[in-house]
Amino acid sequence: MLKVGLIGIGKMGKYHLNIYDELQNVQMNGMCDASQAVLDEVKTRFRYETFTDFRDLLPKVDAVTVAAPTKYHFDIVKECLEAGKHVLVEKPITTNLEEAQKLFEIAAKKNLVLHIGHVERFNGAVQELRKIADNPYLIESRRVGPFNPNFAKDSIVLDLMIHDIDIIVNMVHADVIEIQASGSKVYSELPDYAAVNIRFDGSTTAQIVVSRVTQKKDRIMSISQKDAFITLDYTSQDINIYRNAQSQHVFGNKELHYRNEYILERLFVYKDNPLKQEIKHFIDCINGTVNRVVTVEHELKSLKIALKIDDMLIKGIGAEEVRI
Repeated sequence: MLKVGLIGIGKMGKYHLNIYDELQNVQMNGMCDASQAVLDEVKTRFRYETFTDFRDLLPKVDAVTVAAPTKYHFDIVKECLEAGKHVLVEKPITTNLEEAQKLFEIAAKKNLVLHIGHVERFNGAVQELRKIADNPYLIESRRVGPFNPNFAKDSIVLDLMIHDIDIIVNMVHADVIEIQASGSKVYSELPDYAAVNIRFDGSTTAQIVVSRVTQKKDRIMSISQKDAFITLDYTSQDINIYRNAQSQHVFGNKELHYRNEYILERLFVYKDNPLKQEIKHFIDCINGTVNRVVTVEHELKSLKIALKIDDMLIKGIGAEEVRI
């Protein structure tokens, strides 16, 4: 049985811990956090061996989830890979493209599985969307919510927008040729909201809005393509498809009315916990029963686009032609 461990028990780390505790085909052999107080708290619910130094955990496991703060990802993941351990690391893998490339090179050299935790890939609605998206013209994405001071030092691009970038890049198999980006600070020292247009080589444009200053939480995407308009709700995992739209103006006695008619198809989506599916996929890849859902090249492309947008927002660069 595969022996696993967890490094980092913050918000996401606790989610991972809950999932591993449920799985029957792995043996959880330890959990690590730099804070003894955090370990003392989780030990009241989970009876696994605890460590404050992840290096002491490594001899006891075959694979680890790394959910430590992003700034520690490179050093921790590098040591885990060099010790011969498979790694699932929370996104972003690093804030530096060269470091990310180095980690994948080590994993390939040692024949190890290295996955980035893009949990939205395993959202049931997103998996169905891949089957029906066909040469989209316009992709619109909105990922907004209220301010949380715990994330004030995090980039909204690398924390929020990277989900949408990853999904869009997996739908549009073309180079990005232009990026337009605008945003501003409200509560923190980094941009708290941003609106980005991404133009691909061909006929596709993606518009992404992210915000941590919006009072209502929304996680939605829509796609306009030939003969269909598709809407997706990440939270409810629902997909609606609108077809055969017809509109007309109807003149009444004193008023002009607008009528819009269409055929609505509500797509059946198998709904499960996306994080659970992500971890299962990681385990299945280690066991050799499936191949990874995206290539390493895709992983690096999503990160490269996200880092470019982040840099543009910080420097106030409104638009730039690129080739990514």
